[in-house]
Amino acid sequence: MWITIAFLGILLLLDQVSKYLTELFLVEGKVVQGIPYVLSFTKVYNTGAAWSILDNSTWILFVISLVATGILIYFITKNDWKKKKCYSVAITLMLAGAAGNLIDRGCSLIYPQGRMGVVDMLILEPLDQLWVRIFGSSFPIFNVADACLVIGIVFLAIEVLFFQERREKRQ
Repeated sequence: MWITIAFLGILLLLDQVSKYLTELFLVEGKVVQGIPYVLSFTKVYNTGAAWSILDNSTWILFVISLVATGILIYFITKNDWKKKKCYSVAITLMLAGAAGNLIDRGCSLIYPQGRMGVVDMLILEPLDQLWVRIFGSSFPIFNVADACLVIGIVFLAIEVLFFQERREKRQ
């Protein structure tokens, strides 16, 4: 459990510090190159979910994030890092992502003059270029919490596809 708490704390800190620094140093809509042809930064406020799904539905997304965070906390408390490492990493990443965006949505509701939504700042250049060529629009700008959610879901898929059945056969 201590591994989960430490890992979660680091991820949440990284998410919130990156959002704070984005608000402090970046101008909304202006793109700053980080690693040429790989990573750029900008400041965007997202009042919806990915691809602006449920745009301007902060209350609904807050409740969804709150429920998801509660469910993920439940799964973490029932987890054993020693037996399920990939699963543990997946659930912790997903919890960090859900909680990170929950914090932003909560801040938007409590203090609407402050954050105007979830703070997004990361642009992956290769993915963005590919997306433009295929779909004709830019790939969504995202944040550390979003990345944690996506990577956590990938780890969970790997766990289910490759490890879960083997572990069950051994028991």
